[in-house]
Amino acid sequence: MSLFPDAAGVPAAPLLHNDCGIYTGTCSWADPSFVSEFYPEAVRTKPRPRLRYYASVFPTVEVDASYHALQPADRAVQWAETVPAPFVFNIKAFAWLTWHDSIPARLPREVFVLLPKPLQAIKSLSPMRLPEEILTAVWDYFAAFVDALRLRERLGYVLFQFPKGQGYTPELFNYLDTWALHLENWPVAVEVRHRDWFDGKARGMLLGYLREHGFAHVIADLAQVRYLPSPVVETTTDWSLIRFHGRNPALAEKGVSTAQAYDYLYTPEELRPWAETTERLAGDVRRLYLMFNNHFRGKSAQNAREIQLMLAERLRPADGEARPAVNPESPRPDADLTAGD
Repeated sequence: MSLFPDAAGVPAAPLLHNDCGIYTGTCSWADPSFVSEFYPEAVRTKPRPRLRYYASVFPTVEVDASYHALQPADRAVQWAETVPAPFVFNIKAFAWLTWHDSIPARLPREVFVLLPKPLQAIKSLSPMRLPEEILTAVWDYFAAFVDALRLRERLGYVLFQFPKGQGYTPELFNYLDTWALHLENWPVAVEVRHRDWFDGKARGMLLGYLREHGFAHVIADLAQVRYLPSPVVETTTDWSLIRFHGRNPALAEKGVSTAQAYDYLYTPEELRPWAETTERLAGDVRRLYLMFNNHFRGKSAQNAREIQLMLAERLRPADGEARPAVNPESPRPDADLTAGD
């Protein structure tokens, strides 16, 4: 049987266990190498049928494009109209909102023109150099995009992933507090990727802050090299998120391309302990996301599908409550491939 069964044309359902919805998916659905490996040839160049096909296999996706460029609200509306519930979209915060550099030329025109001209010409600009009114405009534009999904009940979570090399600093808490008027409306996940955050008092400070504000701590599976932390399996609110980045040591290297850093395929032996962890966490939270970021050449989809099948087998009780999100016997909806173009 193919790992990616022919889809039935309806969104996949999350796996249910102990009243917890388990949503498995990938971080991006349109990366070129992902597209060539995952989708049937008939939909590879058709955005809406492509999204429908993805949603027939997985019940959620993490939007990576929102990190690289501010997305318009009408795009979120279009996505929500393309695939119905229970499918949900998870949004990765724009780079400037998580202390990463970004390219001013990618900004929407109405935000770009607000930049002082010397900053407009910079190829890669740090958010630390932005005037407050510019950063406010960026937050507002991003919030309109997120809220377009939230108001349609299609928002899973909003991910704030801070830089890998960023060690512990209480300034992160102050920063998040500054934008509380936006954050309090969203299911927020915070990901830090430096061992400093989980040493001694810093660990208690971080997890305590997240619990106090109802934010989810991101449980990250990463290569165990240099400053990258080992997975910290803690829940800080009534939902949780595990992000699988792959275990390629290149993750900790500077100047390495995204394709190189995330080129990793988990083995079944590496996934099985996570299936056990998922079963345990499903007893503590109402919703759990398993998101695979090892997207190169569709490896994220392969591993996401593998853990789906592991969980469907592991969690199926006598009454059949737990079920795989896809029916392997379902036919592919070729008749609908041109809809929505």
